[in-house]
Amino acid sequence: MPQYTENASHSWTPDSVRLITSPSVAARSALMYVQEAGYFWTHPPYFTERQHLPSYLLVYTVSGEGRLEYGGQTYSLTADSLFFIDCMEHQHYRTAEQDHWEFAWVHFYGGASKHYYELYAQQGDPRLQLQPQSPLLDHIQALIPIHENKTIHTELLAAKLLTELATELILSAHVRNSDSDTMPAYIADAVREMERRYSERLRMDPLARSLAVSKYHFTREFKKHIGMSPNDYLIYLRIVKAKELLQYTTQSIAAIADEIGFDNVSHFINLFKAREGLTPFAFRKKWRSL
Repeated sequence: MPQYTENASHSWTPDSVRLITSPSVAARSALMYVQEAGYFWTHPPYFTERQHLPSYLLVYTVSGEGRLEYGGQTYSLTADSLFFIDCMEHQHYRTAEQDHWEFAWVHFYGGASKHYYELYAQQGDPRLQLQPQSPLLDHIQALIPIHENKTIHTELLAAKLLTELATELILSAHVRNSDSDTMPAYIADAVREMERRYSERLRMDPLARSLAVSKYHFTREFKKHIGMSPNDYLIYLRIVKAKELLQYTTQSIAAIADEIGFDNVSHFINLFKAREGLTPFAFRKKWRSL
C-alpha cells in the first residue's frame, strides 16, 4: 500500500470535538465502523491535506465557508452542503480566507462503505447541496455520544447509524440529479412492456421508437429512474422468472432457458451464475434441500 501522508493546521476552537475510536476485530471484519468523528469550529489557517488513507470522509458544513480541492477541482463549501470522498485520493480542505468554518464530520470504513461510496461517486461531484431539514447532520452528530458512552452495543448502533447515513446520502444525491421525483410516463410504459414481453427477442431500438424517444435518451432516463440499463433490467426479469421455475417446476434447465427467452442454454447458465453466485442446477439443488 502507498505510504500515508498528511499535513495539517489544527486551528479549531477549544470546544471543538474530535473523537478517535479503536474498532474491534469483529467490527473490522463485518461492519461499517467509525474511525474518527467530530464537530469543529475552525478559522484560518485551518487545513488538512492528505492521501493514501484507507477511509471514507463525510463533512457537513453548518455555517461559514470552506474549500475542498479533490480530483483536480476546487469546491466551495457553504451552509448545508457536504462532501463525501475517498481518502486514498489526494485531498486538501481548508477554511476560506477571512471567514470561519463550522462543520460536522466522520471518517468511516469497512462493511458496505466501498459500495456506498461507489454509488455516490457515479454523480461525478463530491459536493452535495442539501435542504436545511436534511437528517444527515443529525446522523453524523449522533455518532459522537454513541462512542463517548461506550457499551456492548456501541459498534452495532454505530453501524446502524452509518447505514442510515449512507443510504440517506445516496437518496439525496439521486433526488438532486433527477429533474423530478416522478418517473416519466414512457419509462413506466417501458417497464410494463418489458415485464409483459421479457421472453421475446426484445430490442431496445424498436422499443424506444414505440415510445417516441431516442434510444440514447431512453437508455439514460431508464437507468436514472430504474437504477439499471434496459438490457440489464430485461436480464433481471428473466433471472427472476428462472428462479421461480427452478424452485417450483421440474422443467429441465434447457427448457427454462428457452421459456424465458435464451436461445443458448450455456449463455443462460453463465448469466445466472454471474448474478446469483451459483449455477441453475446448484440453485435448484440448494433450494430443494431447505
